[in-house]
Amino acid sequence: NEGLKMVQKHRLLKEDNTVVLITDTLTIISQLARISKEYYEQIHNIGIYKELRNLINHKDPTIRSKVCNLIGNLCRHSPYFYKHLQNHGLIEAAIERCKDSDKNTRKFACFAVGNAGFHNETLYDALRPCVPLLVDLLKDGEEKTRANAAGALGNFVRNRATLCEDLIKHGALEQLLEVVKNDQGPSQSPRRIALFSIGNLCVYVPCRKKFESLGIREIIKPYTSQSNKDQQIVKYAGRIIQK
Repeated sequence: NEGLKMVQKHRLLKEDNTVVLITDTLTIISQLARISKEYYEQIHNIGIYKELRNLINHKDPTIRSKVCNLIGNLCRHSPYFYKHLQNHGLIEAAIERCKDSDKNTRKFACFAVGNAGFHNETLYDALRPCVPLLVDLLKDGEEKTRANAAGALGNFVRNRATLCEDLIKHGALEQLLEVVKNDQGPSQSPRRIALFSIGNLCVYVPCRKKFESLGIREIIKPYTSQSNKDQQIVKYAGRIIQK
């Protein structure tokens, strides 16, 4: 707690500090947030929202990506920070970073908005403008970014149907199926997560109907075989067929 207070006392996140000082400070706070929600209140109490709002638009892409990663970790364990981040413009800013020219910033921006939709539906309306951006990012050159985008879209329907029509309108269902069919990522992570997110979408009748019209059963069928080396893919594909 005393260590965190030093961040404000010495203004370690001041925008004109060195890149190394800022990134090291962001990394430490992010690691604490990642480790446990027990640190959330202490991080909140040092009041760094204004600094983060400035730094997320910093000219240095490493700083922008670190802020997005921190936001994702602040949303990792619980919805504690949801309203605080929204009230300080950081959800809107993270959405904007999904369009960033820097590949790492886009990757962590997807992680941030995905976690912002994970625990409950509080931020669904605020996250609505992100849907078409995430659909585009399913075609990103970075495998981890495609996986994060697929996961975020699944989280956007995890708790409620609020954003279902938006996902249908912006072609998310088609593009998730495209990931399943054609993603070339060696880790299989985008395909695996796309299948899981499709399973989330299939809970809702309008999504099921749209998927049926897109021939989902034929697309998913090859991945239900027990001979598939990735048993998570088999599990998630089977989950879809059951729904």
